Amino acid sequence: MSDLALKDKILELEDKIAAMPQIEGKVDHIFSDGLYARTLYIPAGSVLTGKVHKRDHINFLMKGTIRVMTDEGMKLLEAPQIISSKKGIKRAGFAITDTEWTTVHATTATDVDSAEDELVEESRPHILKLLDDQKKIGEEL
Repeated sequence: MSDLALKDKILELEDKIAAMPQIEGKVDHIFSDGLYARTLYIPAGSVLTGKVHKRDHINFLMKGTIRVMTDEGMKLLEAPQIISSKKGIKRAGFAITDTEWTTVHATTATDVDSAEDELVEESRPHILKLLDDQKKIGEEL
């Protein structure tokens, strides 16, 4: 499957995920001397897609087992592992067990919003709307 066809499949999956009830996952952010680390705590059984990054970066699989689309195709990854990511990659994954995934980026940013502006491509507008709608439904319950 070509890179473009693969990305289209992941975007199609993302559309389906965004229309479903969302979980509120825990995320930690750490800034240190030109580095930004973002750790996702992914519950077992979760299906997710990642953000598209503007630069190459490093990923640390700290805990767990996850099936994930990597730069080399779909792989079953078990912690601990270090994975290099190229810019522009769109990932999809399924957490088989509770998983901790950390991305590390070089940046001059010192806060999350500035780091995301610098490092991450903007999400597609309809995905943002679907996620916002899901959040409102959750607040009403």
